[in-house]
Amino acid sequence: VFYEGFTAVFTNLGNSGEKGPDSVGRHYTGRDHDGQVTVSNGIQLWTVPHTGEYRIETIGASGGYSEDSVINGGRGARMIGNFMLTKGENISILVGQRGQKAYSNKKTGSGGGGTFVVRGENKPLIMAGGGGGVANMTEQYSGCDASINTTGNAGYNSPFLSGGMNGYGGQTDEPNSGGGGGGGFYSDGENTDISKGGGKGGKGFLAKGKGEGGAYRGGFGGGGGYRLDSELPGGGGGYSGGSGGGNKNISCGGGGGSFNNGTNQQNECCYNTAGHGRVIITFLH
Repeated sequence: VFYEGFTAVFTNLGNSGEKGPDSVGRHYTGRDHDGQVTVSNGIQLWTVPHTGEYRIETIGASGGYSEDSVINGGRGARMIGNFMLTKGENISILVGQRGQKAYSNKKTGSGGGGTFVVRGENKPLIMAGGGGGVANMTEQYSGCDASINTTGNAGYNSPFLSGGMNGYGGQTDEPNSGGGGGGGFYSDGENTDISKGGGKGGKGFLAKGKGEGGAYRGGFGGGGGYRLDSELPGGGGGYSGGSGGGNKNISCGGGGGSFNNGTNQQNECCYNTAGHGRVIITFLH
């Protein structure tokens, strides 16, 4: 049977930054899902080719980091589950893009985007959180990484902040300070005062921005933007967003939360050390 060997790998389509790709181009030419994918507002729309059980693997993007940080940005999660899909139905796929380093000599990074797989337009199947941005970190801290739980993480040195819960965006510090919170499934991450160099929260998947990263330079998939003047990092996007970073000297934004509604789950918090997200869909039977 033709579909027994079907494996489709969905990528960022060569794109980076706050906004998602605008076309498939030739990235999937000759692949198993050639001709099955269109793009709308950065989200890839896949038409299921055959009814059956599929294994879906989602990987969140890593966060950005400063030049003098010993570690890379927070790590993206990997979530795996099996799902029954029906021929002809539409699956919405947002592949998270990695958080970015700050411009020039600014010593911080933005949050990485979460990776989302959704039935139709709004029914969550499986999502992997993105890693938080990192500023001046000398060792790994678990809060910077994405979580396999639905709640987003609070970053390092951010004692008064928390990640989002139940599919909502992450917090940031008082209006005039802090990096932007990571976007969640239902809502944006919190903003700081953009006019004063504040970090903008990442956009939620279902919000108007369709998962855009926050300014400055959050990764597509809800990555929070870093705060420009005080160099505070942004939170990771995901099912629930991570918090923005709240300390100038050594801090990180929290990693985004994840979601898995599949069977035979395999979930890992700290998989993607440096790079964009991706989705791998394999037909089982």
